[in-house]
Amino acid sequence: MSNGKGSKSRPLSVDQETFTSNWERAFNNSVCEYSGLPNTASYGEMDKEYAEIRASGLFWELFPDLTGHWETDKLRWNTVHKS
Repeated sequence: MSNGKGSKSRPLSVDQETFTSNWERAFNNSVCEYSGLPNTASYGEMDKEYAEIRASGLFWELFPDLTGHWETDKLRWNTVHKS
C-alpha cells in the first residue's frame, strides 16, 4: 500500500545537464546580489548612525515610532538620538 510519498524521485522535465546548470545558477552563487538590507552608501545626507541601525534589521524594534524614511524621520531622529 502506498501513501503517495515514495523514495522514487519525480521525473525531470529537462535533461540532467540543464537541471544541474539551473541548480548551480540558483543556489551556488557565492556572491549575493541582494542581501535584503539597504546599502548605507546610498543614503546620501542621512545620519550615519541612523543608516547603520536601519540596515541592521533592528531599526523598528529599537525605534518603533520612526518610519524608516530619512526625510520624515530626520527631526525626530535628532531629538531621540540626542537624548
